[in-house]
Amino acid sequence: MSDTNLDENSILATHAHSFHHFTLAVKWVCIHLAALLTFLVISFCTSAGWGLGLAAAIVVVAVGVYAMNHGLAHSTEDGSLPHS
Repeated sequence: MSDTNLDENSILATHAHSFHHFTLAVKWVCIHLAALLTFLVISFCTSAGWGLGLAAAIVVVAVGVYAMNHGLAHSTEDGSLPHS
């Protein structure tokens, strides 16, 4: 049963909120994938070993966390809804 009491602005606000959380999740997944790939490439494709691979992966995660805390987590949407 659908709720017919929802107006257009509340639907758009809910969509914007969901989209913001989705983009944040994608950014965090990308940071973790970058760290994993860094670890795997340095550990197994070079003679550096797993210790240096782990250290490089930690640096990648640290840079990603810093970026997320200093602007990357900002949404490009200003939160305003279109006027009808």
